Amino acid sequence: MTTTSARRDASFIDFAAFGLGDEELVSLRSLSDIWGMALREIRPQVANDPVLLDFLELTEELPLALADPAWQQHWVRGWHGLASRGYAVVEILRLFFAAVVRCEQELIGDRDSVGRVVLALFSCLRRAVLAAVSCALELGEEAQQEAAGLPGELAALRCLRELLTVDRQVGLLSVSVINRDSFAYIAASDLQRLPAMLAAHIAQRLRPDDRVFAGREGEWLVILPDVHAMSQPALAASHIGKIFEAPVVLFGGGKIMMQATVGAAMLPEHALDAEGALHAARLARWDAASRRQGFAWFDPRLGADWQQRYHQVESLREALQQEALALYLQPQVDLASGRCIGAELLLRWRGSDGAWMDPPAIIELIEENGWRTTYTDWLLRAAMRTAAELDAAGIGIGLACNLTVADMVDEELPELLGQCLETWQLPGSRFTLELTESALMADREQGLAIMRRLRALGCRLALDDFGTGYSSLSYLVSLPINEIKIDRSFIVGMLDSIDSLRIVSTIVDLARDLGMLPLAEGVEDLRQREQLLELGCAAAQGYLYAAPMPLDEFVAWFRARHP
Repeated sequence: MTTTSARRDASFIDFAAFGLGDEELVSLRSLSDIWGMALREIRPQVANDPVLLDFLELTEELPLALADPAWQQHWVRGWHGLASRGYAVVEILRLFFAAVVRCEQELIGDRDSVGRVVLALFSCLRRAVLAAVSCALELGEEAQQEAAGLPGELAALRCLRELLTVDRQVGLLSVSVINRDSFAYIAASDLQRLPAMLAAHIAQRLRPDDRVFAGREGEWLVILPDVHAMSQPALAASHIGKIFEAPVVLFGGGKIMMQATVGAAMLPEHALDAEGALHAARLARWDAASRRQGFAWFDPRLGADWQQRYHQVESLREALQQEALALYLQPQVDLASGRCIGAELLLRWRGSDGAWMDPPAIIELIEENGWRTTYTDWLLRAAMRTAAELDAAGIGIGLACNLTVADMVDEELPELLGQCLETWQLPGSRFTLELTESALMADREQGLAIMRRLRALGCRLALDDFGTGYSSLSYLVSLPINEIKIDRSFIVGMLDSIDSLRIVSTIVDLARDLGMLPLAEGVEDLRQREQLLELGCAAAQGYLYAAPMPLDEFVAWFRARHP
C-alpha cells in the first residue's frame, strides 16, 4: 500500500474529492476486464476514427493505471488532443457514459437487489471516471459547464444572495427525507434513480418560481422567493409532508415508505445573509427531528445546546467523509505471562471544539443520522490498515473491533468483510469481532446466521460486556463464540462484593467449560490481577497495563515490553 500512497502523492487528480482512497484504487483493479469489455463494445461507433480509437485504447487502462501520474498526464494530453482537433466535449462524454452504463448492466443487470459490495465497486468505477474527466475539464478550462442534474448547495447560496439584492422576503426550507423501510430490497436501478425521484416529489406541490436544490447527503433545499407571510413556507412544508404520507412508487413498480422532516427560516427575519439562513433552516430541521415532528420554524431561543449539537453533527459528517476518525489500541494481555496477545481497537474523535467525544455518543449520532453503513465500512478498512501497519512494524498480534446492533442484522456485512480481507490480503483469524448481548437479542435468527458467516471467514467472535444483558444460558451455548469479555463493573466490585466475585468466578468457569477464552475488562490494579489469576481467568485489558493509545505509541509500548 505504500507504493500506491506515494504515487497518489504525486497525482494531480484530486482523488479525495471523489472519495477514492488507497483501498478504492486497489478494488478498482478488479473491474479492469469489465471496463475493457465495455470500451471495446463501443469501438464500432468510432471505427473510422483512428485518433479516437487510440484514445479509447489508452482509456482501457484506467482501472489499473489511474493512480499513476505518468498515465494521468498521458491520458489528459490525449483528451486535450481530441479537443484541439475539434471533437466536442459532449461527444467524448457520451462515449464514457455509454461505457459506464454497459458496466452497470454487467455488474447489476436486472437483479431485484444487489449487494453493497457490488454497488460499492460500481460506485468506485463511476467516481474514478468522474475524477479523471473532471481533472481533464478543469485543466482544459471547461469546469464552468454545469453537470447534469439538480444544482447543489453552492448554487442555492448564489440564488439566495441574488434574491437578497431585491427588497422582498425569502423563505428557505431544509428538507430531509429518510426511509422507513430497508434499501436492501430495492432494485439497483431504482436505488440510483431515487434521489431524483424524491426531488421531483418535493417540487410537484411548489409554486412555479420556487426552486429545489440538492443539499447535504439526504437533504434538499427549497427556496421560496417573494414570500408575503410566514404561513406560506409553513404551507409548503405541510404539502411536502403530505406527499410522503403515501408510499413512493418506484420506476420498477415497487413501493417504499419515506418520511420528511422540514425546517424553515426567513430572510431577513432570521438571518442577514445566505449562509446564516441556511444554518437557521438546518437548525430548525434538527429541532423538529429531535421532537419527532415533521416541521419547525427557526427560533433564536433554540439555544447553545442545539448550536453545539448542530456543529457536532456537521463536524462528524465531515469527519466521516474525510475519514478523520481514529482508532486507538488498548493492549490485551495474557495474565500468566504478561505478554501482549492482542489489542482492542477503540473509536476516538475530537469534535469541532477540540474536545474528545464519548464513543457511545459518537455511535448514537452516527445511527441517528443514518450513517451506520458508512461508519462500518470505514471501521473495517481502518482495522485492515492498522493490521497492515502493525505487520510492517513486526507486530503480528490479533485485533478486536466492536460491531453495532444494526451490524448484526446486516446481511451484507460478511461479504463486505470478505472483500476487505481479500483486498488487504489478511486472514480472517487476525480479527476478533466484539458483539454485545443487546445486539444478539435484536434478531436472534438473523444474528446467528450472520455470526456463522463471519466465523466461516475465519474471524473470531467475542461476547462483549457479558453479564449485563438478559440472554439465556441455553442461547449462549448455541452461539459460535470464541471469547467472553467480563464487564468492567464486575471487575471493579469483585474485591469488595462477594456477589460480584461470584459472578466473575461463574463467568470464568462457564467460558472455560464451553471452550471459550475469558477476558476481563477494566483491570486497574495488581490485586484485581491476582484475584483473576486465582479464578483461572486467562486474559485481561485495562489501565494496569495501558490506556488506549494511537498506533505509533502502541508500537513503542509493545517494543519496550517485548524487546
